[in-house]
Amino acid sequence: MSTPARGAPKRTGAHPFVKYFVHPTLAAASGVLPPLGLYFLLFLGWGIDITGPAYFFVAVGISLTTVGIWVEVLMSLRPEEPQPLPKRGPWPTVSVIIAAYLPNEHETIFDTLEAFTKVKYEGKRQVILAYNTPEDMPEVERRLRSFARKHRGFEINRVYGSTSKAQNVNDTLPLLRGELVGVFDADHQPAVDSFRRAVRWIVHSSADIVQGRCVVRNGGETLMSKLVAVEFEQIYGVAHPGRAKLHGFGIFGGTNGYWRTSLLQEITFDTNMLTEDVESGVRSLRAGRKLVSDPHLVSYELATTTLPAFWSQRMRWAQGWFQVSLLHTLALVFGRGTPLRQRLGAFHLFAWREFYPWLALQMWAIVVFWIYRYTLFGIDWNVLPWVVLTVINLGTGPALVLVAWWRAHPEVRGQWQWFVIAMVLAPVYSEIKNGICRITHFKQLRGGQHEWVVTPRSPSRVNRPAMA
Repeated sequence: MSTPARGAPKRTGAHPFVKYFVHPTLAAASGVLPPLGLYFLLFLGWGIDITGPAYFFVAVGISLTTVGIWVEVLMSLRPEEPQPLPKRGPWPTVSVIIAAYLPNEHETIFDTLEAFTKVKYEGKRQVILAYNTPEDMPEVERRLRSFARKHRGFEINRVYGSTSKAQNVNDTLPLLRGELVGVFDADHQPAVDSFRRAVRWIVHSSADIVQGRCVVRNGGETLMSKLVAVEFEQIYGVAHPGRAKLHGFGIFGGTNGYWRTSLLQEITFDTNMLTEDVESGVRSLRAGRKLVSDPHLVSYELATTTLPAFWSQRMRWAQGWFQVSLLHTLALVFGRGTPLRQRLGAFHLFAWREFYPWLALQMWAIVVFWIYRYTLFGIDWNVLPWVVLTVINLGTGPALVLVAWWRAHPEVRGQWQWFVIAMVLAPVYSEIKNGICRITHFKQLRGGQHEWVVTPRSPSRVNRPAMA
């Protein structure tokens, strides 16, 4: 899920105060003021108070969401395991596509290529760097060709005219010789056992796509990278494997994911989607293919280190997910032949996930109305459901951080200070992401973002050993 290679960076003109405060505030206000106005209109005009039923709906919605999260946590404790490798193979050829926008990746790409040389695998490998660049970079490209000549199984494919990761991948698909293919962003360094474990899933366990675990390797750089590192432990160590086991399907997040090669060649990436990777996985799911999540299939990546980079990246992710939800939710939920378990999972992941940031705001409208009607001290704050809901809301974020620390990858688990920071900032960090989601809904509905915005790579040279 780290930043894919894309076309030239695009600068946005909004002042930081407008981008990071005014826009989120206006989006939040659009979710609070209309229902608040309705409450006052009905009460002042006709003496009708509907905040009781509204509170019940909000409370049930938030409570069910929280219960669902904890069920995922429980499911993640025993993730699905692939079949073991036969003692003598077979050892099918494994292909890899590393997608890169070279001007943004030239400081990290050689470390990435070197990491792939250290992956232990008895069979043949084919590692293709598929890159685009608007202008020639003679020295970097010379070094890339030299690297490919020195290392057997490595190839370089410059995709002329490309402005996207999707184009880079699609152009490279006819070149693949492996039975399975891994798709990686240019900053990812795979663990040494990655190919073996992917073969166990694709060849010996009948999976069509397996999404691995992305571990942040530059978490110590800034406050932002620490928060992202902890978040990724929650996502890849807990949420994804738990959700896959609960719903019966996983999600391809775009990097450190392995496909059955014939399937990816059939599905390809849709160049019109902002999260073309997620969308391709959903089309595979609709076609009846098996997607799994494996927290033990590890690669190490670079997290965003600044608020502007984080904001740009998450705006694309959020709008891309909204595009996928608009395009596929009805077909997934009401499609014939889809198991009920997967239908419910699709509703939760694609419909409810988009609705929840707006639902989470509704308590503010109810409380403001209650303060008007009863005054601040006239509200019965000791009502049991209110107390329980408040405790659940305030405690879930920090509690999930604690679970993430318990289930974290060893290299991150030792950084307990990061998790303490994340626990303290959990409500703020969660609201930032919810705010981004609300903003992207408006962006998509008024035409959406279609030009790529490159997330600048950290110049970090942080490397981690490719652990088994």
